Amino acid sequence: MQWVLGHAHITTTEIYIAPTPDEVVARVLAHHERQRTEQAKPPAPPAPGYRPEVLAALFGTSTANGECR
Repeated sequence: MQWVLGHAHITTTEIYIAPTPDEVVARVLAHHERQRTEQAKPPAPPAPGYRPEVLAALFGTSTANGECR
């Protein structure tokens, strides 16, 4: 990085790694928005061949008939 940017000292490149408070807030808000979006998505269907009651026992989800385990 030092060589590519043409800096005489490696410590000069430290200016590129210190985010501003606005950048930190923007990244945190973006992270929370991604988390919210992911949680809103329905889970992917299981691969063919898995029985719903077995998956419910493993992951604590509801079975095909709606029973919670």
